[in-house]
This record gives sequence, C-alpha cells and structure tokens, in this order.
Amino acid sequence: MGTLQNRSLEIFQCIAEACDGLDAQLVISLGGGNSSELQSLPGSPLVVEYAPQLELLKKATLTITHAGLNTVLESLSEGVPLVAIPITNDQPGVAARLAWTGAGEVVPLSGLSVPRLRAAIQQVLTEDSYRTHLRSKRKLQVS
Repeated sequence: MGTLQNRSLEIFQCIAEACDGLDAQLVISLGGGNSSELQSLPGSPLVVEYAPQLELLKKATLTITHAGLNTVLESLSEGVPLVAIPITNDQPGVAARLAWTGAGEVVPLSGLSVPRLRAAIQQVLTEDSYRTHLRSKRKLQVS
C-alpha cells in the first residue's frame, strides 16, 4: 500500500484473510510503517517495514497494490499481474487502466471484502490470460 496509504490495518487484515490458504507466501511491506501491529494476521504473512520490491517481483506470481504508479510499472516490467485496491489520487485511474489492458483486476475500496478480494486474487492466479497478455506486451517492448 505504498509509503503514504499504509496505515489502514483493516485493508491489511482483509488481504491476509483473502490470501490465507493459498499456496504462496504473502509479503506485506509497510513502506516504513510500524510492523508490530500486524504480527498476528491470518496465514502467517511476512510483514516488514520495507521489502526489496524489485527482487520480490522477480519471484512473484501476483502483486496486490493500491495501484501506485511505481509498483504498477515495476510489476508490469516483470510480467507480474496485479490486483488493485485503489485508495486516492491517480490510483483509481491507474487501476482502471490495469483492468482495461488485461493486466489485472480491480477491487474498489468501497466494495472491499474478503470474498470479493479472494475471488479477484484467485481469478488472476488461475487464468492464464493475465500472464499471457503481459508476456505479449513485454515482447513488443523488447522487439
């Protein structure tokens, strides 16, 4: 959730619950926020104040983000599809473009719930169209 919108414990709780039981390691980076309040989330996510995002993206299968432009561009450059929960500023527009281009799904903050987020996560993780679409776009950029 970036360095500015990273104080909503309810959003992190929802993300952890939605990811609980997936065959993946959830990493929650707080962008400098205090991680002590989030140590007992479901599913045992790795909660850190900072994470080496570029290194994580090389191994990631999915990015859950507030649709901040840096995270979105870095995820796209590594071919990692996204689930966006836009909060403010340009994030709703960036998230809408993710959905429009087939690079991810959007769960509006006003409709955020564990079932809705879990459905978006499972859709992006299981449907090949997101990764296929990103690979074809990356080939165009490299050519």
